[in-house]
Amino acid sequence: MNESTATLEQPLPKRSLLAAVGPGILFAATCIGTSHLVQSTRAGANYGLAMGALILLACAIKYPAFRFGADYAAATGNTLLNSYSHQGRWAVAVCVLEILATMFIATAAIVLVTAGLMKNVLSLNINIVFTSTLLLGLTAAILIGGKFHLFEKVTKAFVLLFLVLILTAVALALPELDISAAFTTQPFTPDRNTLLFMIAVAGWMPAAMGASIFQSIWVCAKSKDLGRPMEIRETQFDFNLGYGMTVLLALAFLVLGTVLMFQPGIATATSANGFAEQLISLFTQSIGDWAYPVIAAAAVAVMFSTLLTLVDACPRALERLIAEGEKRYYPPLVILQCVGAMIILLFFLNSFKAFIDFATSVAFLLAPLIAWMNHMAMRSKEVPQKLRPSKGLVIWSWMGIGITSAFALAYLYLTFE
Repeated sequence: MNESTATLEQPLPKRSLLAAVGPGILFAATCIGTSHLVQSTRAGANYGLAMGALILLACAIKYPAFRFGADYAAATGNTLLNSYSHQGRWAVAVCVLEILATMFIATAAIVLVTAGLMKNVLSLNINIVFTSTLLLGLTAAILIGGKFHLFEKVTKAFVLLFLVLILTAVALALPELDISAAFTTQPFTPDRNTLLFMIAVAGWMPAAMGASIFQSIWVCAKSKDLGRPMEIRETQFDFNLGYGMTVLLALAFLVLGTVLMFQPGIATATSANGFAEQLISLFTQSIGDWAYPVIAAAAVAVMFSTLLTLVDACPRALERLIAEGEKRYYPPLVILQCVGAMIILLFFLNSFKAFIDFATSVAFLLAPLIAWMNHMAMRSKEVPQKLRPSKGLVIWSWMGIGITSAFALAYLYLTFE
């Protein structure tokens, strides 16, 4: 039984809670990437604030499944992979499929956006494939030679800096917001493209469901770094902090897209480099050109932190499946992920928007299965009775499974009709 059971009734000091902060911020860094910078901004640019309801719904229905990743790790001292192995081969197969999709498709999408930002910010006159290759090489070098606590500290700094900048940009942009125009439903038409875009937005909002697996892995890594098991209230505080940040940032990008692109009628760019230029302009139009160096550096840094979290998490998950986390598998898996992502990127290089929508939609197809597996993990015999979710959270989880299943079926119907 985990030590958190014995201390469940004792209040935790604030210092303990702050020391436990980390895995939730890594989760936030994973979320900020494509779902926020790209999809939230595009949602605001194309549909105004009317998409806000969809973003809030997606974040709400996925909350239990994501939180169960942190809760299970705190309650048992193991990752969700341990529960999946007990649930059966089908659960392990779904897990592997989710990890592989994230490992190659999601990483390719993230590195493409990050490379576009770097080319724009640094005015690099080099091929985006070459830029992406350099980024992946740097990522592999940092992770193979680094340590968890250093990786965690750097990521936290990037995320917090970016949070301050985007909230400043939103605060300065709000006076220009035309509420009546921003909430118009006129752009919404019951056509196939609109519905597919909505599914794509929900697919990675706030992240692919596989991030719950990574959350459990990061909690175990944080426990090792602390030299003691994290208590469940520590992980819940940390996770809720990170999750709250992801929801706030998603809405912030939606507002920026609405004020600076939807209201003026500016269409979103179709290339990674073009979209990166538009993204930076969202901040400079709000804060001012004087802030460009700080904004540009923060945008590149936070996207790079997203890339770091993805390339760290997938090999960690696979090595645990292969040989219970033997570290000797980590370096070759990191290299495999970087090479595979580059191959995927080359196939979709000339169709940026289609590629992003495809990646997010694939993630949403697996969401109901992952949510179900996490639900069963927290109600399994491995979790002490005291640490199992409340009745309200169980009902919430069932609702999330049902709604994500409906979205997945709708996507299949619209795709193959």
